[in-house]
Amino acid sequence: MAVAASPSRVDALASVRVPTLVIHGDADRLVPLEGGRATAAAIPGARLEIVEGMGHDYPPEHWDRIVELVTGHALAAAG
Repeated sequence: MAVAASPSRVDALASVRVPTLVIHGDADRLVPLEGGRATAAAIPGARLEIVEGMGHDYPPEHWDRIVELVTGHALAAAG
């Protein structure tokens, strides 16, 4: 309900000027995958990574992949 009641953030996302990684699960039943794609598309230069089998939460079976993605992103952003 909070998502549906909130205004669009697209304009604000367009002003993000930091390296951005959007991680989205392909099994998310709360926010469809298109939402992750739209978020990444709204942020200049953002990278989208889709985690197969992950829903809206971050269960232990996906932690290694998430840590790998965030660590790689942080290292790349640090140059």
